[in-house]
Amino acid sequence: MIYAVGLFVFISIAIPLTFAWRLWRLDLPTRLAWLIVAAETAGLVWLILLLGRWDIAGMWTRAALACLVLVAAVVSGVRHLQRPWRVRGEASFWHGHGPMLASPVLIGGALVYVTAWGMARQDPRPFLFPLKGGSFVVAHGGGVGILNHHSRHPAQRHALDITAVDAAGFRAPGLLPGDPARYAVFGKVVVSPCSGTVTAAVDGLPDLPPPTADRGNPAGNHVVLACDGLQVELGHLRKGSVVVEVGQQVGAGAPIGQVGNSGNSTEPHLHIHAVDARSGTAVQMSFDGVVPVRNTRFER
Repeated sequence: MIYAVGLFVFISIAIPLTFAWRLWRLDLPTRLAWLIVAAETAGLVWLILLLGRWDIAGMWTRAALACLVLVAAVVSGVRHLQRPWRVRGEASFWHGHGPMLASPVLIGGALVYVTAWGMARQDPRPFLFPLKGGSFVVAHGGGVGILNHHSRHPAQRHALDITAVDAAGFRAPGLLPGDPARYAVFGKVVVSPCSGTVTAAVDGLPDLPPPTADRGNPAGNHVVLACDGLQVELGHLRKGSVVVEVGQQVGAGAPIGQVGNSGNSTEPHLHIHAVDARSGTAVQMSFDGVVPVRNTRFER
């Protein structure tokens, strides 16, 4: 798995760097041709910045790549500023530039898919953010599989996996360290996202070394809360950290445990999802009015 993570990070960084370098060196006969290539570059880089796991590759890396592409676009744009819009004698726009449009059109379609479907608000319910004491990043969240590996599960379509990052913007030193305690989120305090009643509380399962996972206990140590017609589950808690019992009334913000790496989890994170208690269908969550998707950041 470490090779897959490394490849994913490499691609996330290498493609923006490659296209920034290409844009920097661009020398085309017309402004229109430059504009098409610049649109292709902007769309592709934007897509990667949305889809990448920047808690692994570095939140500051993401910002640096965006700045590099912007600088390359400005330098390249100035170089092409005095070029004509079209070459004199060119037969037609489609003959000269039509083939160039295929890539930006496809990339634009992918962006529309990710933003319009994967990031759409779907009657979200407000909750208190369930973690305290850190800088937290959504690793999986959104309405489509490319953003959220839970999205195909009817009850977990809007589930979130939340990690934390250190001051340098990384969730852990290295790609996939085997010690759970090396992850910034490990041991962070988990609080109740709503006022309600504890309907399930499981503790005692071990925190496993990444990427080992216990598929026989999917949620690991976890707590389920009944809150105003909803069932809210918080999973992969740290062994021995659960401080609530079944039947207990809890208020929003009350401590319920700590983040661990128990159950079917390949690295420490907090899993949270809400379902309608009657229908069993997923309910979208919002925090501070924000519906989180991958790379949404919360400071607490």
